[in-house]
Amino acid sequence: MKQKNYKSNIRRIFLVLLVLAFLTPIGLLTQNPTFGEWSQEEIKKMLGFVPEGIKKYADIYKFDLFDGYTVKFIKNDYIGYILSAIIGIVVIFALFYILKFVMAERK
Repeated sequence: MKQKNYKSNIRRIFLVLLVLAFLTPIGLLTQNPTFGEWSQEEIKKMLGFVPEGIKKYADIYKFDLFDGYTVKFIKNDYIGYILSAIIGIVVIFALFYILKFVMAERK
């Protein structure tokens, strides 16, 4: 019974995340920058200054699998957003699965 509830909960989580992944192109409708993806100029406009850590590590934090959420061989921004979201979900689940496996091995 507990295993059945676990699988049911996982299915619900994946369904919710899949729906959210397909909703990510909604961000293309706004002219405002995406939350947390601000440039140094935008941070300076909001805070009045740019924190030293952001200045120092701004160039390191440029890890996006798709340049600007686009796929080079598909000329559709919406599909790039959806693919980026799905890949991000898969990567996060894979990392947590590996972490779960490592933690189980330690016991």
